[in-house]
Amino acid sequence: MLRFEFGGHLRRHFGDVDLKVSNIAAGLRLLMGQSISFRRDFTQSKMHISINSEKVHPDNLSFHFQRNLPLATITFTPVVEGAITAAAAAWIAIGLTVASVALSLYTLFTMPNMDAADANESNKITNSSFGNVDNRIGQGRPVPILLGEMVVGSNVLSLGIDTTNNADWDNSIS
Repeated sequence: MLRFEFGGHLRRHFGDVDLKVSNIAAGLRLLMGQSISFRRDFTQSKMHISINSEKVHPDNLSFHFQRNLPLATITFTPVVEGAITAAAAAWIAIGLTVASVALSLYTLFTMPNMDAADANESNKITNSSFGNVDNRIGQGRPVPILLGEMVVGSNVLSLGIDTTNNADWDNSIS
């Protein structure tokens, strides 16, 4: 009896399978006959194979696949190709961090510092829903990335009713 254990993307087809077969080749033929998608994924993957936790060298695969094993656990683990080392990933992260800080500082010092009054006097499109909104940040300034909730916007809007002018009730809303 052989126990086949599959890892990685092969696990979605079969997890751990116990089969009453004499050798690994017979067990794989049985599993590949059950699922065409498993056969496709298995044959297109480079993998590490171990028998009873001992890694099998690729030169000895045909010997191990054909020999009779009484009780064994065969593990198939796909190799992730194209992965980079941890040191390379760390250097890439450091490079991206330095580049983003440099771009932020460059943008901070080279953008024209325009307050809300200057922005309203220029020939830019303005919002006139409530009479021009007085923004606190001029155009072109960096906007923080929102993580969670953040209160943003312009001046606080308020509505009040003035009851001192009873003769002109049209002008009582201010």
